[in-house]
Amino acid sequence: MDPLLTLLGPTLTLLGVLGAAFMTYRASNRKLHSDSGLQLLNERQEEVASLRKELSESRRRERIQGDYIGVLRRHIADGDSPPPPAWPDGLIT
Repeated sequence: MDPLLTLLGPTLTLLGVLGAAFMTYRASNRKLHSDSGLQLLNERQEEVASLRKELSESRRRERIQGDYIGVLRRHIADGDSPPPPAWPDGLIT
C-alpha cells in the first residue's frame, strides 16, 4: 500500500478530532459569555427594583412630613398653645 494513503487516514481523523474540539471550545465559551451577560442583566433589574422601592418609601415619607408641616403651621396660625400636635405614625421610628 502507498505510504501516502497510510498517513492520510490518521491525519484526516486527527484534523477532524481537533476541529471538533475547537468548535466545542468556542461554543462553550460563547454560552458562558451569554450567561454572564444575562446574570449582569438580572443583577441590574434587581438593583432597579430595589431603588424604585426605596424611592417610593422616600416619597411616602416626604408626603407625611409635608402634611405634618401643614398641621404644625395651622396649629401656630390658629394661636393654639403648646404642645404641638403629635408626630404622625409614619415618621416615628
